[in-house]
Amino acid sequence: MNFPSAMGKQLVAFPAGLPRHSTGLVNPKWEPVSGASGGLLHPVRTKIEQDLLGARANNGRAYRRDDLPRLLTWMQGPPLTILLGIGISLAVIGLIICVAVAMVATSPRLAPAEKDVFGFASLRSTPDTELPPLLRYPAGDGEQLAYRFYDSSADPILIFIHGSSYHGRSYHALASAVSASGAAKVILPNLRGHYQSGRHRGDVEYIGQLEDDIADLIAELRRQNYHGPITLGGHSSGGGFVIRFAGGAHAQLVSRFLLSSPVIPTSSTLRDGSASGWAQLHTRRLIGLVILNALGIRGFNALPVIDFNKPVRLWDGTETLSYSYRLNTSYHPRNRYVSDLRKLAGKAIVLVGEHDEAVDAERLQKLFERECPASLFKILPDTNHFGIFTSAAVQKVLISSL
Repeated sequence: MNFPSAMGKQLVAFPAGLPRHSTGLVNPKWEPVSGASGGLLHPVRTKIEQDLLGARANNGRAYRRDDLPRLLTWMQGPPLTILLGIGISLAVIGLIICVAVAMVATSPRLAPAEKDVFGFASLRSTPDTELPPLLRYPAGDGEQLAYRFYDSSADPILIFIHGSSYHGRSYHALASAVSASGAAKVILPNLRGHYQSGRHRGDVEYIGQLEDDIADLIAELRRQNYHGPITLGGHSSGGGFVIRFAGGAHAQLVSRFLLSSPVIPTSSTLRDGSASGWAQLHTRRLIGLVILNALGIRGFNALPVIDFNKPVRLWDGTETLSYSYRLNTSYHPRNRYVSDLRKLAGKAIVLVGEHDEAVDAERLQKLFERECPASLFKILPDTNHFGIFTSAAVQKVLISSL
């Protein structure tokens, strides 16, 4: 609304807070006034000037017509600066995305020379006739996942997670010893993405799905009326997964945690950063995917980022020798692993061999003393990475810990 002023000039109501000053219009154009004599002219106003002259505000106050140039200058200042800042930010983010995608698209390094890092050749193959049947349970997405059940007179339950590349069958001797001792019933799951579990070998559907799958397994055991307290254990990467589970949303489902030579990839406890040559990381792709995920871009997470150095002569067709980014991430403690470690509190038992090829026992002990001092920690003499689950003497130590 326009108001007559005391000076006889026309005033315009503008929003409160806009600056004032008194000058003429910005580069006004002039045209003759229709029907007037003597060449009378008046300014031709631009659209924005007309809009400003018609501006209204609930709490507006009067501004003179000749304040328009200052108002126009104010509108062209801060808004343009903000737009420029947004544009620069988007350009930087776009550049980061392009660099990350380029890193993801790079080829992995050549495979290293074959090396039986842990002594696969020494492992005894268990005949199928000696194994409990392979059972299945429905995961939350309907996928049927595999596990073996070792019954016992005991009520407590030990769910033991296998290490990288293989599956629960490797731990048959350990499970048989524990169940026969009366210490616990034992469940050996084949994690999703491994032998006979899930449709996509070496992959899961999203980061964190393995934790959800174990929660579904626990729910299945409860439906079958197994109500004893649960210890979640694991060896190697399986031990790392147990640490992750302790720091996650389902930790309350478990009473205790058992870690055998746990692998924490982002810590200094992993020998040579590759478990003595067992794990071959596609480092550039891994870094690129970390960057993209930080920006909320997850469309490349199914790409493989790690291969395992198992000699071809020892393959049996049931191993999984490559993991996607989302499976590998789901299998290990979070990058900020200290928060996961601290969630173990006083409920963890940690066993590691003195001569473990993958994990530095002394460094691991110092890490737990610093971040999780209430845990029971034992370094087992004359024991390596596989001996910690195959040795009868070590099995007795584990049983007594339960």
